[in-house]
Amino acid sequence: MRTSRRVGNAPPAKKSTKSELHSKPIKSESNPSKPTKPVATPSNDSNRDSNGCQEVYWLLKAEPLPRYENGTNVAFSIDDLAACTQPEPWGGVRNPQARNNMQAMRKGDLGFFYHSNAKPSGVVGVLRVVEEAKVDETAFDSKDPYYDSKSDRAKPKWYCVGVEFVQKFDSVVDLKSIKDDAANGGKLKDMQLITNGRLSVCRVRKAEWDCILDMAGCKIQDQKRGEAKEIHQDKAAA
Repeated sequence: MRTSRRVGNAPPAKKSTKSELHSKPIKSESNPSKPTKPVATPSNDSNRDSNGCQEVYWLLKAEPLPRYENGTNVAFSIDDLAACTQPEPWGGVRNPQARNNMQAMRKGDLGFFYHSNAKPSGVVGVLRVVEEAKVDETAFDSKDPYYDSKSDRAKPKWYCVGVEFVQKFDSVVDLKSIKDDAANGGKLKDMQLITNGRLSVCRVRKAEWDCILDMAGCKIQDQKRGEAKEIHQDKAAA
């Protein structure tokens, strides 16, 4: 899931004053008990088709409820992201497959923000990648909750992207609803969120993206690179 935010450094500027409780991103990223060999994430270099429309999407997990890692509260919610006034580094990911997914992200890509270990857990909104993968400096910071003593600056292995808030859904697309669709052979049956539930950064196919937006009552007006990307919440009466 989400990991260490700017631990050990001055907190990012906020749109509004928030409790220090929310100031650290989260990571509940641990490798599965039976680790599998990381798979290279498919990418067409731009993640877009010939018309400039996005084909590859993402899902990034974070824990909104307080959780302490080495004495630091690493909770981070979509509201915390919305309060940021500069790109938020999605740092602290220490799983090879999740790292590969981040390295395949391109500037302008959209992804789902997923609340993990929440009540309920589920997709709560949309974010945008604004900075492509770069070395995750938190891996070298001994004061950071996700410090990796085996990391080598000469051969860095952990990376992070910068993201910004786009939209918060009116209601959560909860994990149960996603699993129900998958169990019934729906469009989400092969979603990486389902097939590899411990993965904190997941790849999302276009059909899966559209399905979850439908479940959330949302639509994307435009997805072309270089043009405004807006998400509209449907307000139609039931």
